[in-house]
Amino acid sequence: MTIKFLGTGTSTGVPVIGCKCSVCLSDNPKNKRTRTSTFVEYQGKKFIIDTTPDFRQQAISNGIFEVDGILITHSHADHINGFDDVRQLNFAMNWKIIPVFMNRTSYWEFQSRFDYIFKDLPQLAGGKPLVRVYIVEDYDDIVLDGVRVKTFFYYHGNIKVNGYRFGSMSYLTDVSFIPGRTLEVLKGTEILIISALRYLPHSTHYTVSEVINLTRLLKPKVTYLIHMGHEIDYDEILGYLKGLNIIPAYDGLVVEV
Repeated sequence: MTIKFLGTGTSTGVPVIGCKCSVCLSDNPKNKRTRTSTFVEYQGKKFIIDTTPDFRQQAISNGIFEVDGILITHSHADHINGFDDVRQLNFAMNWKIIPVFMNRTSYWEFQSRFDYIFKDLPQLAGGKPLVRVYIVEDYDDIVLDGVRVKTFFYYHGNIKVNGYRFGSMSYLTDVSFIPGRTLEVLKGTEILIISALRYLPHSTHYTVSEVINLTRLLKPKVTYLIHMGHEIDYDEILGYLKGLNIIPAYDGLVVEV
């Protein structure tokens, strides 16, 4: 399995427009965070998790030009607003139709925001994404040419968000509450990828300390932090987490399993 962290930042990205804090002004490239998206190659199939407003540049920077499936966690702008650039993947793959998976609530918003994808319109200049959308019910298995990805859900405030499990790797972003059944699904996770917005409490996001507590429960071999805000300095948090097998991810990080 190959994991490429295309983006590791929160909805504003880092640096934040107009901010002059030490992280936003930092010269450390690991403090430059585009919106959170991840590429996973698993059992010969290539998946994108979320298509952020930065998706075009993320795909170019990481050499992403073909994909077998797109997994959407939820419909917030920082997770889907780059979806129009999927049409260039279609072009690169000789107009292959790409399967897209999301939960029902996300689909309602997605269909509204990208209504032109679903309409039989005259040819658009530049084309439109060619996709087939599949609704993922709670705890479904996604099966793509024999490759199985387990789904589960958790909450981001009062919004239901999809998580994905590829073998022993589990992926959660924008999480504030994890139901008991999902904790059961997460048992045995060896690689945990999870959001940690900042150190101070937040009403709809896990903090660094909440992630630490979760790792003590699940005991993964390694945890990678994503969806981090400008309150988190890379070098500082690296020292803070020393000895905990928790690593802040950064844009462009590649993990081979």
